[in-house]
Amino acid sequence: MKTPVSGPRPQAPRTSETPKPTQAKPRNEVKSAPQPKAARSDTVGVSQFDSAKGRPSNVALATPVASPPPSGITPGSYPTAADVRAIAAMKDPVARNYAITQGYHDLSDAMGKLVGSENGNWATFGTWASKQAGVSIRGEDMPKAFTDVLKGAGGLMGPLSKADDFLRKLGLPALPLGDIGTAGQDALSRVSKEIADGNQFVFNEIGQEFARFVDTFKGDTRPDATKLQQYLDDFPKDKPLLREAFSHYADAMFEKDPNKKAELMLLANDKVGLHEQTQLTPYVERALNAPVKETFGNILKQSVEGAINALPFPANLAGKAALKSGAVDALLKPVVDGIAGVFRGIATEHMMKLAVPGGALKIGNDLPPPKGMESTLFPPHLRTIQNPELKALLGKLDKSPDSLKGTAAKDWSKLDQRMNYIIDLFRSRQSDPHLFDQPFGRSATYPLPTAPR
Repeated sequence: MKTPVSGPRPQAPRTSETPKPTQAKPRNEVKSAPQPKAARSDTVGVSQFDSAKGRPSNVALATPVASPPPSGITPGSYPTAADVRAIAAMKDPVARNYAITQGYHDLSDAMGKLVGSENGNWATFGTWASKQAGVSIRGEDMPKAFTDVLKGAGGLMGPLSKADDFLRKLGLPALPLGDIGTAGQDALSRVSKEIADGNQFVFNEIGQEFARFVDTFKGDTRPDATKLQQYLDDFPKDKPLLREAFSHYADAMFEKDPNKKAELMLLANDKVGLHEQTQLTPYVERALNAPVKETFGNILKQSVEGAINALPFPANLAGKAALKSGAVDALLKPVVDGIAGVFRGIATEHMMKLAVPGGALKIGNDLPPPKGMESTLFPPHLRTIQNPELKALLGKLDKSPDSLKGTAAKDWSKLDQRMNYIIDLFRSRQSDPHLFDQPFGRSATYPLPTAPR
């Protein structure tokens, strides 16, 4: 599947001399309607993700990208690889998440000084994903109406009714929805733990690579092929996507054509994202599958066993025989499977969100266009794709090329659904400068005093 390409691509001048900076044309084949100007007092510090009325339009750079000056990265302003490991070793999951989120931001900021802040890098997006993970880690988004959702779940009514009929024949009460609701809270806590563990794992692995990139190339003013090769040779053999991604970041450092630079950044971001999500698959599956069935299965089995044991002899004989024969387990399996399916949908709807400056995006819904890009969808330098490798990657991962329709992830446990959402998230939001905003409104100095050394 190929990613459609429309409209002319702006060409960089071909000359034997170094071209003088000129006003480069972005890929703006499709123009959005003019947006009304908002008052200055209403726009200061406002995220361009915010879709509230009166917000300013997204603005992407349309000027040639100059070679970066010496980085000017202050020592201690970003976590080194050793700092990343120390933060990942923190035992308190809440404190650790705060440190991880801030660490991503500071790595993102340092990367911006190297490759340019006109395009967000993967750590830029990682800042906000980690901030949203903190909401789940702290248990701040537990759905309040879990049992109400269960009562309205049409696909669950058949197995529940069958189970209740069977229990009544044994002289037992119906399955306790109240206990199921309590089990839902426990299941959500398990999901939160898996989110915390995944947050820790990814930061420890990928955060170190961003720190190593900054340490290696800060202060460089021109490409150094030997230095780059030595840097790439230090990647483990089992992480080819990360090696390729950081090679693209290195190429983007000195790329002057804004279209090519934006595509190199998107290609790098997508490859880091694919590596990350592949590594996260076990955490996601444990969060949304096995713990749920185990939790609900245990609570229902305990409720039925308790009710049977409470019956006097000989009324309890039929129930005990049903337990021993496996009839109760067979009866509860479709109920547990149905509850797990309902829960997985609730978890995707309520917990699987992505925090962005000024709000949050629901992963279970299609991505909304950025404010001011309702008709163009993507920033000017990414409206058409020319990089062959990027086109091929998008062709494999994007289920609705050049569109935001069909991006919703109905089941976040599926890698293809996660990537279908993420690649369009990266492409549509890559030029939003508010991604570089401080996640907590304050800066940090490394090493962190709370992180173990």
